[in-house]
Amino acid sequence: MAKKFLSVFMALVLAVLCVIPAFAESEKVNPILVISGFSQYKFVDTVSGKQVWTPETSIIVDLVTKALPPLTTLLASSKNKADYDKFVDAVVPVANDYLRYISVGPDAEPVDNNVKLIDQFTGPVSNYDYAWVKTVFENDIVDIACDAVGKENVWVYGLDWRVDPLVLADEIHEYVKNIKKTTKCEKISVSGISMGGIVMSCYLAKYGYEDFSNITYLSAAFTGIDYVGEMFSGNIKVDGQGLLNIIKESMHNTTVSDILEQTKILDLLLPVVDDLVKYEKDRVYTEILMPNFGYNTGLWAFCPDEYFASAKAFMKARMNAGTAEDAAKFWGKVDDYHNNVQLKINDILHAAQNDGVTVSLVSCYNLQMPPVSPASKYMGDQVIEARHTSGFATVADYGQRLNAEVGPHIAADKMIDANSAYFPENTWFVKNQQHVGFSNAGTRDNGAFYKWILTAPEGTDVYSNPRFPQFMYYFNDIKELRPLGDVDGNMKLSIADAKMILKSVSGSRVLTSSQIEAAELSGDSKVSIVDAKLVLRSIAAS
Repeated sequence: MAKKFLSVFMALVLAVLCVIPAFAESEKVNPILVISGFSQYKFVDTVSGKQVWTPETSIIVDLVTKALPPLTTLLASSKNKADYDKFVDAVVPVANDYLRYISVGPDAEPVDNNVKLIDQFTGPVSNYDYAWVKTVFENDIVDIACDAVGKENVWVYGLDWRVDPLVLADEIHEYVKNIKKTTKCEKISVSGISMGGIVMSCYLAKYGYEDFSNITYLSAAFTGIDYVGEMFSGNIKVDGQGLLNIIKESMHNTTVSDILEQTKILDLLLPVVDDLVKYEKDRVYTEILMPNFGYNTGLWAFCPDEYFASAKAFMKARMNAGTAEDAAKFWGKVDDYHNNVQLKINDILHAAQNDGVTVSLVSCYNLQMPPVSPASKYMGDQVIEARHTSGFATVADYGQRLNAEVGPHIAADKMIDANSAYFPENTWFVKNQQHVGFSNAGTRDNGAFYKWILTAPEGTDVYSNPRFPQFMYYFNDIKELRPLGDVDGNMKLSIADAKMILKSVSGSRVLTSSQIEAAELSGDSKVSIVDAKLVLRSIAAS
Protein backbone atom coordinates (compact mmCIF):
# COMPACT_ATOMS: atom_id res chain seq x y z
CA MET A 1 0.00 0.00 0.00
CA ALA A 2 2.81 2.35 0.95
CA LYS A 3 4.63 1.60 -2.30
CA LYS A 4 1.47 2.27 -4.29
CA PHE A 5 0.93 5.57 -2.49
CA LEU A 6 4.56 6.54 -3.09
CA SER A 7 4.24 5.71 -6.79
CA VAL A 8 1.12 7.84 -7.13
CA PHE A 9 2.76 10.66 -5.19
CA MET A 10 5.88 10.59 -7.40
CA ALA A 11 3.71 10.58 -10.51
CA LEU A 12 1.89 13.67 -9.27
CA VAL A 13 5.19 15.39 -8.48
CA LEU A 14 6.50 14.66 -11.98
CA ALA A 15 3.27 15.91 -13.51
CA VAL A 16 3.50 19.15 -11.55
CA LEU A 17 7.15 19.60 -12.51
CA CYS A 18 6.23 19.17 -16.15
CA VAL A 19 3.44 21.72 -15.92
CA ILE A 20 5.43 24.40 -14.06
CA PRO A 21 7.61 25.34 -17.07
CA ALA A 22 4.49 25.73 -19.18
CA PHE A 23 3.05 28.15 -16.63
CA ALA A 24 6.37 29.98 -16.49
CA GLU A 25 6.48 30.32 -20.26
CA SER A 26 2.94 31.63 -20.39
CA GLU A 27 3.46 34.16 -17.59
CA LYS A 28 2.67 37.53 -19.07
CA VAL A 29 4.81 40.62 -18.88
CA ASN A 30 3.40 44.07 -19.21
CA PRO A 31 3.95 45.32 -22.77
CA ILE A 32 5.96 48.48 -23.39
CA LEU A 33 4.81 51.44 -25.48
CA VAL A 34 7.61 53.82 -26.50
CA ILE A 35 6.51 57.28 -27.68
CA SER A 36 9.21 58.83 -29.84
CA GLY A 37 10.53 62.35 -29.57
CA PHE A 38 10.91 65.37 -31.80
CA SER A 39 12.39 64.52 -35.22
CA GLN A 40 13.11 60.88 -34.35
CA TYR A 41 10.87 59.77 -37.21
CA LYS A 42 11.62 61.04 -40.69
CA PHE A 43 9.08 62.87 -42.87
CA VAL A 44 8.61 61.90 -46.52
CA ASP A 45 7.00 63.87 -49.34
CA THR A 46 4.58 61.27 -50.71
CA VAL A 47 4.49 63.03 -54.09
CA SER A 48 8.22 63.19 -54.82
CA GLY A 49 9.22 60.32 -52.54
CA LYS A 50 11.96 62.47 -51.03
CA GLN A 51 12.84 62.43 -47.38
CA VAL A 52 12.22 66.05 -46.42
CA TRP A 53 12.86 65.96 -42.66
CA THR A 54 15.48 65.32 -41.61
CA PRO A 55 16.29 66.36 -45.17
CA GLU A 56 18.15 64.26 -47.68
CA THR A 57 21.68 65.33 -48.55
CA SER A 58 20.55 66.67 -51.92
CA ILE A 59 18.12 69.06 -50.24
CA ILE A 60 20.79 70.31 -47.83
CA VAL A 61 23.27 70.80 -50.68
CA ASP A 62 20.66 72.76 -52.61
CA LEU A 63 19.98 74.95 -49.55
CA VAL A 64 23.67 75.68 -49.00
CA THR A 65 24.20 76.37 -52.70
CA LYS A 66 21.43 78.97 -52.68
CA ALA A 67 22.34 80.54 -49.33
CA LEU A 68 26.10 80.76 -49.81
CA PRO A 69 26.22 83.56 -52.43
CA PRO A 70 24.22 86.09 -50.36
CA LEU A 71 26.28 85.18 -47.28
CA THR A 72 29.52 85.69 -49.19
CA THR A 73 28.25 89.04 -50.44
CA LEU A 74 27.34 90.11 -46.90
CA LEU A 75 30.73 89.15 -45.48
CA ALA A 76 32.48 91.12 -48.22
CA SER A 77 30.28 94.20 -47.73
CA SER A 78 30.61 97.17 -45.38
CA LYS A 79 27.93 95.44 -43.26
CA ASN A 80 25.56 98.32 -42.80
CA LYS A 81 21.82 97.89 -42.39
CA ALA A 82 21.21 97.99 -46.13
CA ASP A 83 23.63 95.10 -46.59
CA TYR A 84 21.81 93.05 -43.98
CA ASP A 85 18.49 93.92 -45.63
CA LYS A 86 19.76 92.55 -48.93
CA PHE A 87 21.00 89.40 -47.23
CA VAL A 88 17.63 88.73 -45.61
CA ASP A 89 15.84 89.55 -48.89
CA ALA A 90 17.82 86.75 -50.52
CA VAL A 91 17.65 84.24 -47.67
CA VAL A 92 13.94 84.43 -46.76
CA PRO A 93 12.62 82.62 -49.87
CA VAL A 94 15.40 80.03 -49.62
CA ALA A 95 14.63 79.30 -45.96
CA ASN A 96 10.88 79.17 -46.49
CA ASP A 97 11.24 76.81 -49.43
CA TYR A 98 13.36 74.55 -47.25
CA LEU A 99 10.96 74.68 -44.29
CA ARG A 100 7.65 74.50 -46.14
CA TYR A 101 7.40 70.74 -45.71
CA ILE A 102 7.18 71.04 -41.93
CA SER A 103 5.25 74.31 -41.70
CA VAL A 104 2.10 74.66 -39.64
CA GLY A 105 -0.56 77.16 -40.71
CA PRO A 106 -2.46 79.78 -38.69
CA ASP A 107 -5.22 77.22 -38.11
CA ALA A 108 -2.68 75.06 -36.21
CA GLU A 109 -2.76 72.38 -38.92
CA PRO A 110 0.16 71.11 -41.08
CA VAL A 111 0.39 73.08 -44.32
CA ASP A 112 1.52 70.25 -46.60
CA ASN A 113 -0.76 67.23 -46.27
CA ASN A 114 1.40 65.28 -48.72
CA VAL A 115 4.14 65.10 -46.11
CA LYS A 116 3.78 62.04 -43.88
CA LEU A 117 5.79 60.07 -41.37
CA ILE A 118 8.01 57.55 -43.13
CA ASP A 119 6.00 54.78 -41.42
CA GLN A 120 3.81 54.15 -38.41
CA PHE A 121 3.81 50.77 -36.70
CA THR A 122 0.36 50.02 -35.34
CA GLY A 123 1.20 46.49 -34.18
CA PRO A 124 3.94 45.00 -32.03
CA VAL A 125 7.51 45.21 -33.29
CA SER A 126 7.45 41.46 -33.98
CA ASN A 127 4.95 42.08 -36.81
CA TYR A 128 7.51 43.97 -38.89
CA ASP A 129 10.94 43.53 -40.37
CA TYR A 130 13.13 44.49 -37.44
CA ALA A 131 15.81 46.09 -39.60
CA TRP A 132 13.15 48.40 -41.03
CA VAL A 133 11.85 49.27 -37.56
CA LYS A 134 15.38 50.27 -36.56
CA THR A 135 15.74 52.29 -39.77
CA VAL A 136 12.56 54.21 -39.02
CA PHE A 137 13.13 54.57 -35.27
CA GLU A 138 16.86 55.22 -35.17
CA ASN A 139 17.46 54.67 -31.49
CA ASP A 140 18.68 51.83 -29.30
CA ILE A 141 15.73 52.30 -26.95
CA VAL A 142 13.84 49.92 -29.26
CA ASP A 143 16.48 47.22 -28.75
CA ILE A 144 16.44 47.90 -25.03
CA ALA A 145 12.66 47.53 -24.76
CA CYS A 146 12.68 44.38 -26.91
CA ASP A 147 15.41 42.84 -24.76
CA ALA A 148 13.33 43.63 -21.69
CA VAL A 149 10.00 42.08 -22.70
CA GLY A 150 10.36 40.60 -26.20
CA LYS A 151 9.52 42.07 -29.61
CA GLU A 152 5.98 40.72 -29.40
CA ASN A 153 5.40 42.97 -26.38
CA VAL A 154 6.87 46.23 -27.67
CA TRP A 155 4.98 48.94 -29.55
CA VAL A 156 6.59 52.12 -30.89
CA TYR A 157 4.74 55.30 -31.76
CA GLY A 158 6.14 57.80 -34.25
CA LEU A 159 5.56 61.43 -33.40
CA ASP A 160 4.30 63.84 -36.06
CA TRP A 161 5.33 66.93 -34.15
CA ARG A 162 3.43 69.22 -36.52
CA VAL A 163 0.18 67.97 -35.00
CA ASP A 164 -1.26 69.31 -31.75
CA PRO A 165 -0.09 67.07 -28.87
CA LEU A 166 -3.58 66.79 -27.42
CA VAL A 167 -4.71 65.37 -30.77
CA LEU A 168 -1.77 62.96 -30.74
CA ALA A 169 -2.97 61.83 -27.31
CA ASP A 170 -6.13 60.56 -29.02
CA GLU A 171 -3.96 58.42 -31.30
CA ILE A 172 -2.06 57.09 -28.29
CA HIS A 173 -5.42 56.19 -26.75
CA GLU A 174 -6.17 54.00 -29.77
CA TYR A 175 -2.74 52.40 -29.42
CA VAL A 176 -3.37 51.64 -25.77
CA LYS A 177 -6.72 49.99 -26.53
CA ASN A 178 -5.13 47.93 -29.30
CA ILE A 179 -2.21 46.85 -27.10
CA LYS A 180 -4.51 45.71 -24.31
CA LYS A 181 -6.72 43.85 -26.76
CA THR A 182 -3.78 42.18 -28.52
CA THR A 183 -1.83 41.16 -25.43
CA LYS A 184 -4.78 40.53 -23.10
CA CYS A 185 -2.84 42.56 -20.52
CA GLU A 186 -4.55 44.99 -18.19
CA LYS A 187 -1.52 47.23 -17.71
CA ILE A 188 1.08 48.78 -20.00
CA SER A 189 4.49 50.33 -19.35
CA VAL A 190 4.53 53.64 -21.24
CA SER A 191 7.57 55.81 -21.81
CA GLY A 192 7.87 59.21 -23.45
CA ILE A 193 11.16 60.29 -24.98
CA SER A 194 11.91 64.01 -25.25
CA MET A 195 8.81 65.58 -26.87
CA GLY A 196 7.14 62.20 -26.45
CA GLY A 197 6.93 63.10 -22.76
CA ILE A 198 4.70 66.03 -23.68
CA VAL A 199 2.34 63.77 -25.62
CA MET A 200 2.38 61.24 -22.78
CA SER A 201 1.43 64.04 -20.37
CA CYS A 202 -1.43 64.99 -22.69
CA TYR A 203 -2.67 61.42 -22.61
CA LEU A 204 -2.54 61.33 -18.81
CA ALA A 205 -4.43 64.62 -18.55
CA LYS A 206 -7.05 63.51 -21.05
CA TYR A 207 -7.51 59.79 -20.38
CA GLY A 208 -5.97 59.14 -16.97
CA TYR A 209 -3.36 56.62 -15.85
CA GLU A 210 -5.47 53.55 -15.10
CA ASP A 211 -4.07 51.59 -18.07
CA PHE A 212 -0.45 51.93 -16.97
CA SER A 213 1.82 49.97 -14.65
CA ASN A 214 4.78 52.25 -15.38
CA ILE A 215 5.06 55.86 -16.52
CA THR A 216 8.63 56.74 -17.48
CA TYR A 217 9.87 60.12 -18.67
CA LEU A 218 13.13 59.75 -20.61
CA SER A 219 14.90 63.09 -21.08
CA ALA A 220 11.44 64.58 -21.52
CA ALA A 221 10.54 68.25 -21.97
CA PHE A 222 7.31 67.90 -20.02
CA THR A 223 7.82 71.18 -18.14
CA GLY A 224 9.26 73.03 -21.13
CA ILE A 225 12.60 74.15 -22.52
CA ASP A 226 14.12 77.44 -21.38
CA TYR A 227 15.73 78.47 -24.66
CA VAL A 228 12.41 77.97 -26.45
CA GLY A 229 10.79 80.27 -23.90
CA GLU A 230 13.57 82.81 -24.44
CA MET A 231 13.33 82.66 -28.23
CA PHE A 232 9.53 82.83 -28.20
CA SER A 233 9.97 85.95 -26.06
CA GLY A 234 12.31 87.48 -28.64
CA ASN A 235 15.51 86.92 -26.71
CA ILE A 236 18.17 85.72 -29.15
CA LYS A 237 21.82 85.85 -28.19
CA VAL A 238 24.62 83.77 -29.66
CA ASP A 239 27.11 82.50 -27.09
CA GLY A 240 30.50 81.93 -28.72
CA GLN A 241 31.98 79.98 -25.83
CA GLY A 242 28.82 77.90 -25.65
CA LEU A 243 29.22 77.05 -29.32
CA LEU A 244 32.77 75.84 -28.70
CA ASN A 245 31.59 73.81 -25.72
CA ILE A 246 28.86 72.04 -27.64
CA ILE A 247 31.21 71.23 -30.55
CA LYS A 248 33.74 69.79 -28.12
CA GLU A 249 31.14 67.69 -26.31
CA SER A 250 29.49 66.40 -29.47
CA MET A 251 32.78 65.24 -30.98
CA HIS A 252 34.17 63.98 -27.64
CA ASN A 253 37.45 65.78 -28.39
CA THR A 254 38.78 69.31 -28.73
CA THR A 255 40.18 69.17 -32.29
CA VAL A 256 37.58 71.32 -34.05
CA SER A 257 37.03 73.69 -31.12
CA ASP A 258 40.80 74.20 -30.84
CA ILE A 259 41.01 75.07 -34.54
CA LEU A 260 38.15 77.55 -34.21
CA GLU A 261 39.79 79.17 -31.21
CA GLN A 262 43.24 79.34 -32.78
CA THR A 263 42.04 80.72 -36.11
CA LYS A 264 39.71 83.25 -34.44
CA ILE A 265 37.01 82.42 -36.98
CA LEU A 266 34.27 82.93 -34.43
CA ASP A 267 35.70 86.32 -33.54
CA LEU A 268 35.01 87.31 -37.14
CA LEU A 269 31.58 85.70 -37.49
CA LEU A 270 29.92 86.45 -34.15
CA PRO A 271 29.81 90.25 -34.65
CA VAL A 272 28.09 89.61 -37.98
CA VAL A 273 25.50 87.42 -36.26
CA ASP A 274 25.02 90.01 -33.53
CA ASP A 275 24.40 92.73 -36.12
CA LEU A 276 22.04 90.45 -38.02
CA VAL A 277 19.98 90.02 -34.85
CA LYS A 278 20.11 93.76 -34.16
CA TYR A 279 19.00 94.83 -37.62
CA GLU A 280 16.85 91.97 -38.84
CA LYS A 281 15.37 90.15 -35.84
CA ASP A 282 11.81 91.25 -36.52
CA ARG A 283 12.03 90.24 -40.18
CA VAL A 284 13.45 86.83 -39.28
CA TYR A 285 10.58 86.29 -36.87
CA THR A 286 7.75 87.59 -39.06
CA GLU A 287 8.99 86.23 -42.40
CA ILE A 288 10.62 82.91 -41.42
CA LEU A 289 10.02 81.74 -37.87
CA MET A 290 6.37 82.74 -37.49
CA PRO A 291 5.00 81.28 -40.76
CA ASN A 292 6.86 77.99 -40.25
CA PHE A 293 6.99 77.41 -36.49
CA GLY A 294 4.97 80.08 -34.70
CA TYR A 295 1.62 78.35 -35.18
CA ASN A 296 2.89 74.92 -34.15
CA THR A 297 1.09 74.14 -30.89
CA GLY A 298 3.52 71.31 -30.17
CA LEU A 299 6.41 73.76 -30.14
CA TRP A 300 4.40 76.04 -27.88
CA ALA A 301 4.22 73.11 -25.46
CA PHE A 302 7.98 73.59 -25.03
CA CYS A 303 7.39 77.05 -23.55
CA PRO A 304 7.86 76.93 -19.75
CA ASP A 305 5.34 78.59 -17.50
CA GLU A 306 7.73 81.36 -16.44
CA TYR A 307 8.06 82.52 -20.06
CA PHE A 308 4.49 81.93 -21.15
CA ALA A 309 3.09 85.45 -20.70
CA SER A 310 6.08 87.20 -22.30
CA ALA A 311 6.15 84.71 -25.17
CA LYS A 312 2.46 85.23 -25.92
CA ALA A 313 2.89 89.01 -25.90
CA PHE A 314 5.92 88.93 -28.20
CA MET A 315 4.57 86.38 -30.66
CA LYS A 316 1.03 87.77 -30.84
CA ALA A 317 2.42 91.10 -31.97
CA ARG A 318 4.01 89.34 -34.95
CA MET A 319 1.16 87.04 -35.92
CA ASN A 320 -0.58 88.58 -38.89
CA ALA A 321 -1.78 85.57 -40.85
CA GLY A 322 -5.10 83.74 -40.77
CA THR A 323 -8.57 84.73 -39.64
CA ALA A 324 -9.94 85.67 -36.24
CA GLU A 325 -11.43 82.18 -36.11
CA ASP A 326 -7.99 80.69 -36.79
CA ALA A 327 -6.47 82.79 -34.02
CA ALA A 328 -9.14 81.73 -31.52
CA LYS A 329 -8.61 78.07 -32.42
CA PHE A 330 -4.84 78.37 -32.18
CA TRP A 331 -4.68 80.18 -28.85
CA GLY A 332 -7.35 77.89 -27.46
CA LYS A 333 -5.09 74.91 -28.15
CA VAL A 334 -2.01 76.62 -26.72
CA ASP A 335 -3.83 77.64 -23.54
CA ASP A 336 -5.45 74.23 -23.18
CA TYR A 337 -2.10 72.48 -23.06
CA HIS A 338 -0.50 75.06 -20.81
CA ASN A 339 -3.32 75.25 -18.26
CA ASN A 340 -4.57 71.67 -18.26
CA VAL A 341 -1.43 69.66 -18.93
CA GLN A 342 1.81 71.45 -18.13
CA LEU A 343 0.51 73.12 -14.96
CA LYS A 344 -1.30 70.00 -13.74
CA ILE A 345 1.07 67.17 -14.63
CA ASN A 346 2.79 67.15 -11.24
CA ASP A 347 -0.52 66.52 -9.47
CA ILE A 348 -1.54 63.93 -12.07
CA LEU A 349 1.70 61.98 -11.66
CA HIS A 350 1.54 62.03 -7.88
CA ALA A 351 -2.03 60.75 -8.03
CA ALA A 352 -0.83 57.95 -10.31
CA GLN A 353 1.99 57.05 -7.94
CA ASN A 354 -0.38 57.04 -4.98
CA ASP A 355 -2.56 54.57 -6.87
CA GLY A 356 0.33 52.16 -7.41
CA VAL A 357 1.76 53.28 -10.76
CA THR A 358 5.56 53.25 -10.95
CA VAL A 359 6.53 56.80 -11.94
CA SER A 360 10.16 57.32 -12.99
CA LEU A 361 12.07 60.24 -14.49
CA VAL A 362 15.51 60.17 -16.09
CA SER A 363 17.45 63.40 -16.54
CA CYS A 364 20.86 63.86 -18.15
CA TYR A 365 23.21 66.70 -17.25
CA ASN A 366 26.61 68.41 -17.42
CA LEU A 367 26.38 69.27 -21.12
CA GLN A 368 26.14 72.62 -22.89
CA MET A 369 22.75 73.84 -24.04
CA PRO A 370 22.18 75.40 -27.51
CA PRO A 371 24.08 78.72 -27.54
CA VAL A 372 21.26 80.77 -29.04
CA SER A 373 19.78 82.61 -26.06
CA PRO A 374 20.54 83.71 -22.51
CA ALA A 375 19.45 80.21 -21.46
CA SER A 376 22.72 78.80 -22.80
CA LYS A 377 24.07 79.28 -19.27
CA TYR A 378 21.96 76.37 -18.06
CA MET A 379 23.10 72.77 -17.92
CA GLY A 380 21.40 69.83 -19.57
CA ASP A 381 21.82 67.14 -22.22
CA GLN A 382 22.50 69.56 -25.13
CA VAL A 383 18.79 69.69 -26.05
CA ILE A 384 16.73 70.04 -22.86
CA GLU A 385 17.79 71.61 -19.59
CA ALA A 386 18.22 69.19 -16.69
CA ARG A 387 15.95 71.27 -14.50
CA HIS A 388 13.10 70.53 -16.91
CA THR A 389 13.78 66.85 -17.60
CA SER A 390 13.95 66.31 -13.83
CA GLY A 391 10.77 68.17 -12.95
CA PHE A 392 12.57 71.14 -11.41
CA ALA A 393 15.53 69.77 -9.53
CA THR A 394 17.92 72.55 -8.54
CA VAL A 395 20.72 72.43 -11.12
CA ALA A 396 23.98 74.37 -11.21
CA ASP A 397 24.67 76.54 -14.24
CA TYR A 398 26.98 75.06 -16.85
CA GLY A 399 30.50 74.62 -15.48
CA GLN A 400 29.45 75.62 -11.97
CA ARG A 401 28.74 73.88 -8.66
CA LEU A 402 25.93 74.41 -6.16
CA ASN A 403 26.70 75.90 -2.79
CA ALA A 404 25.48 72.81 -0.97
CA GLU A 405 26.84 69.96 1.10
CA VAL A 406 26.51 66.46 -0.29
CA GLY A 407 23.53 64.76 1.33
CA PRO A 408 20.33 62.93 0.41
CA HIS A 409 19.39 63.64 -3.21
CA ILE A 410 22.43 65.90 -3.71
CA ALA A 411 25.01 64.69 -6.24
CA ALA A 412 28.59 64.07 -5.16
CA ASP A 413 29.73 66.58 -7.80
CA LYS A 414 27.39 69.22 -6.29
CA MET A 415 25.75 69.91 -9.64
CA ILE A 416 22.30 68.57 -8.76
CA ASP A 417 20.03 68.95 -5.75
CA ALA A 418 17.00 66.78 -6.43
CA ASN A 419 15.20 67.71 -3.23
CA SER A 420 13.24 70.37 -5.12
CA ALA A 421 12.22 67.99 -7.93
CA TYR A 422 8.67 66.73 -8.41
CA PHE A 423 9.85 63.24 -7.42
CA PRO A 424 13.08 63.39 -5.38
CA GLU A 425 13.07 59.63 -4.79
CA ASN A 426 12.05 58.62 -8.31
CA THR A 427 14.32 60.75 -10.48
CA TRP A 428 17.62 59.42 -11.80
CA PHE A 429 20.41 61.60 -13.20
CA VAL A 430 23.00 60.53 -15.77
CA LYS A 431 26.04 62.74 -16.13
CA ASN A 432 27.44 63.29 -19.64
CA GLN A 433 24.83 61.28 -21.55
CA GLN A 434 23.71 63.21 -24.60
CA HIS A 435 20.04 63.70 -25.38
CA VAL A 436 18.33 60.36 -26.17
CA GLY A 437 21.79 58.77 -26.20
CA PHE A 438 20.46 55.32 -25.38
CA SER A 439 22.99 52.59 -26.12
CA ASN A 440 22.68 48.83 -25.90
CA ALA A 441 26.25 47.77 -26.64
CA GLY A 442 26.69 45.47 -23.66
CA THR A 443 25.77 44.62 -20.09
CA ARG A 444 27.74 47.59 -18.75
CA ASP A 445 26.17 50.05 -21.18
CA ASN A 446 23.33 52.39 -20.25
CA GLY A 447 20.83 50.04 -21.89
CA ALA A 448 20.95 47.84 -18.79
CA PHE A 449 19.62 50.73 -16.71
CA TYR A 450 16.85 51.66 -19.12
CA LYS A 451 15.80 48.02 -19.40
CA TRP A 452 15.48 47.94 -15.62
CA ILE A 453 13.65 51.24 -15.27
CA LEU A 454 11.08 50.46 -18.00
CA THR A 455 10.03 47.31 -16.14
CA ALA A 456 10.55 48.48 -12.55
CA PRO A 457 7.98 47.11 -10.08
CA GLU A 458 5.75 49.21 -7.88
CA GLY A 459 7.66 50.92 -5.10
CA THR A 460 10.91 51.26 -7.04
CA ASP A 461 12.96 54.29 -6.03
CA VAL A 462 16.52 55.57 -6.22
CA TYR A 463 17.54 53.26 -3.38
CA SER A 464 16.14 50.06 -4.91
CA ASN A 465 19.14 49.01 -6.99
CA PRO A 466 22.73 49.74 -5.85
CA ARG A 467 23.93 49.42 -9.42
CA PHE A 468 21.61 52.21 -10.52
CA PRO A 469 21.63 54.83 -7.75
CA GLN A 470 20.19 58.31 -8.18
CA PHE A 471 23.36 59.78 -9.68
CA MET A 472 25.32 58.01 -12.42
CA TYR A 473 28.07 58.79 -14.91
CA TYR A 474 28.13 57.74 -18.56
CA PHE A 475 31.48 57.02 -20.20
CA ASN A 476 30.82 57.68 -23.88
CA ASP A 477 34.13 56.28 -25.10
CA ILE A 478 33.92 52.89 -23.39
CA LYS A 479 30.10 52.69 -23.30
CA GLU A 480 29.77 52.23 -19.56
CA LEU A 481 27.23 53.56 -17.09
CA ARG A 482 28.48 53.61 -13.51
CA PRO A 483 27.39 55.09 -10.21
CA LEU A 484 28.80 58.61 -9.92
CA GLY A 485 32.16 58.27 -8.16
CA ASP A 486 32.64 54.57 -9.01
CA VAL A 487 36.38 54.71 -9.67
CA ASP A 488 37.23 51.00 -9.61
CA GLY A 489 34.47 50.16 -12.10
CA ASN A 490 32.74 47.45 -10.07
CA MET A 491 29.36 49.10 -10.69
CA LYS A 492 28.81 50.21 -7.11
CA LEU A 493 29.93 53.09 -4.94
CA SER A 494 32.02 52.04 -1.95
CA ILE A 495 34.83 53.01 0.38
CA ALA A 496 37.17 51.24 -2.04
CA ASP A 497 36.61 54.09 -4.51
CA ALA A 498 37.65 56.68 -1.94
CA LYS A 499 40.74 54.59 -1.12
CA MET A 500 41.72 54.47 -4.81
CA ILE A 501 41.51 58.25 -4.98
CA LEU A 502 43.67 58.63 -1.87
CA LYS A 503 46.25 56.20 -3.26
CA SER A 504 46.35 58.24 -6.44
CA VAL A 505 46.88 61.44 -4.45
CA SER A 506 49.70 59.83 -2.46
CA GLY A 507 51.35 58.57 -5.64
CA SER A 508 51.07 54.89 -4.76
CA ARG A 509 48.62 54.18 -7.56
CA VAL A 510 48.30 55.45 -11.11
CA LEU A 511 44.73 55.82 -12.34
CA THR A 512 43.63 55.13 -15.90
CA SER A 513 41.99 57.88 -17.92
CA SER A 514 38.49 56.55 -17.20
CA GLN A 515 39.31 56.23 -13.50
CA ILE A 516 40.50 59.83 -13.42
CA GLU A 517 37.30 60.85 -15.19
CA ALA A 518 35.25 59.01 -12.56
CA ALA A 519 37.27 60.37 -9.64
CA GLU A 520 37.24 64.05 -10.56
CA LEU A 521 34.09 65.22 -8.78
CA SER A 522 34.97 68.60 -7.31
CA GLY A 523 35.42 70.48 -10.57
CA ASP A 524 38.98 71.62 -9.93
CA SER A 525 40.34 69.55 -12.86
CA LYS A 526 42.47 67.32 -10.66
CA VAL A 527 42.08 64.27 -8.45
CA SER A 528 42.43 65.29 -4.82
CA ILE A 529 41.49 64.51 -1.24
CA VAL A 530 38.38 66.62 -1.79
CA ASP A 531 37.14 64.05 -4.31
CA ALA A 532 37.63 61.23 -1.81
CA LYS A 533 35.63 63.18 0.76
CA LEU A 534 32.82 63.72 -1.74
CA VAL A 535 32.67 59.98 -2.42
CA LEU A 536 32.46 59.23 1.30
CA ARG A 537 29.73 61.83 1.83
CA SER A 538 27.78 60.39 -1.07
CA ILE A 539 28.02 56.90 0.45
CA ALA A 540 26.81 58.25 3.79
CA ALA A 541 23.85 59.96 2.13
CA SER A 542 22.72 56.89 0.19
